[in-house]
Amino acid sequence: MKIKRAMMILATTMAITGCTPISTEKITEALGTQEESASDDASVEAEAASTETTEKTTEAEAEAAAVEAAKAVGEPVSDEELSTFTKMFVDDLHGYFGFLWPEYNSPEEIKWDQVIAYRVDGLTEDEGKLPDEEKMELYGTTDIDGFIVETAVKRTEITKFIKEHTGLDITVDAKDVPSWGYNEKYDVFLIGANPWGDDSPLFEGKFVSGTKAGDTYTLKFHPDTENFDDKQPDRVITFEKSGDNLVFKSNKFEKK
Repeated sequence: MKIKRAMMILATTMAITGCTPISTEKITEALGTQEESASDDASVEAEAASTETTEKTTEAEAEAAAVEAAKAVGEPVSDEELSTFTKMFVDDLHGYFGFLWPEYNSPEEIKWDQVIAYRVDGLTEDEGKLPDEEKMELYGTTDIDGFIVETAVKRTEITKFIKEHTGLDITVDAKDVPSWGYNEKYDVFLIGANPWGDDSPLFEGKFVSGTKAGDTYTLKFHPDTENFDDKQPDRVITFEKSGDNLVFKSNKFEKK
């Protein structure tokens, strides 16, 4: 429509002034070229604006990703904290030591008869304090003082222990803990000696490095590989510290 109108105006002008007529093909070509030029200019401007917007968006995304990466990596754990955790896991044996023994990528993979020993603070009790009726049922005698017998732990107590240290609601089944005995009458598990033995390089190990992001810690534990024939690999254990309690996420072995 614009071309036709322009042609009519130009033809009228030439008729009045007496100019030599110009072919409509040339007029159309000239006007078409102008429109194409204007269209090209608009496209270039739009493309430039789009590129600028994309660059700004990309920069913002990169900055956000960098912030998240920094949060994930965390900050270095001090030597003082590493020493404190070594004491909690190794020296005091608060029940945390067992979480260093088996490898697991998530708490769902934990083998509980590899983590829980017959002496765990807050879980196992002195079997000598059991009622005589339970002693008779579990050990065949009431006279167990001075003897080494398996520790009886109620299933409900193990369920609470697992919840406290993993956040999982798990009811352990006897088939899931093949190294333990089980008494159906009292619904208790009978736990024998430590699954890791009495002499292990882990007992002499320590945390040597780590990072923390908020309350989540990722620490490297180095067993005493020099003085033991059992060359246990280093572990990288991840847990969340909630007050005085630790909630475990994973324990991964490094290649020897």
